[in-house]
Amino acid sequence: MDARKIEWDIPFKDSVTGYNEPRRMSRKQPKTGCIITARYHGANVRLRVLDRDGDKNSIAEVIGVDADGAENDAQLLLHKGDTVVVPDSKRAVVRYC
Repeated sequence: MDARKIEWDIPFKDSVTGYNEPRRMSRKQPKTGCIITARYHGANVRLRVLDRDGDKNSIAEVIGVDADGAENDAQLLLHKGDTVVVPDSKRAVVRYC
């Protein structure tokens, strides 16, 4: 699978690392089909996990880029359907599994 490696923004306090720090052992990894979010150029990016690359990265398809109504670089650089690598340390909490 040809997935782009991009430099994700540092996640906010609701990132998987900050959210689960006290419960690190119970942190769940996303599975195929899960929806995750990450920050890119200040925008929230929603992604559907297609596969796992080892135990620290997801291969995911972009399903939406939300820049809070303002056009920004993320919307120009990422498009619906793009396949990207998302490190667990850069994603937000796993949703919709």
